[in-house]
Amino acid sequence: MKLKPNFFKIGLLVIALVLTSCSPDDGVNGQDGQDGADGNANVTSVLFENQTINNGDNVFTILELTQDIYDNGIVYAYVTVTGNDYWEVLPISLSGNIILEIDRIRVGQVTLKADFNQGNIRLRFVLVEGQNISGVDFSDLNHVQDHFGF
Repeated sequence: MKLKPNFFKIGLLVIALVLTSCSPDDGVNGQDGQDGADGNANVTSVLFENQTINNGDNVFTILELTQDIYDNGIVYAYVTVTGNDYWEVLPISLSGNIILEIDRIRVGQVTLKADFNQGNIRLRFVLVEGQNISGVDFSDLNHVQDHFGF
């Protein structure tokens, strides 16, 4: 007599074993731990409403762009036409040519370079503070830990 396995019955058996071997109960919640140190991700967003972009240089005064951000941070720029429900990150290109980009960053000021004229523009500059790590010896783990307070 030759036994033929019934794959359907075997499949049901495997599924039943899997489903019954898992417990739906959660474990006991433990006590909350101590909060860690705050990070350095200090971010500022500066919005310019109803602007006109002209062909060439367009200078925007941004008092929040400090020497520290200039030296150690990052500046992002976004643009949209008033009424749009989305933002585009700079640089903007059209047919492979950059038509709007950050040209210069100075303390208190960002210059955008444009290859078009357009009114009714909204601009958002996002300023991210950084941390000067030029004096950190990354080949020495103890120095890195001391610098970052680990």
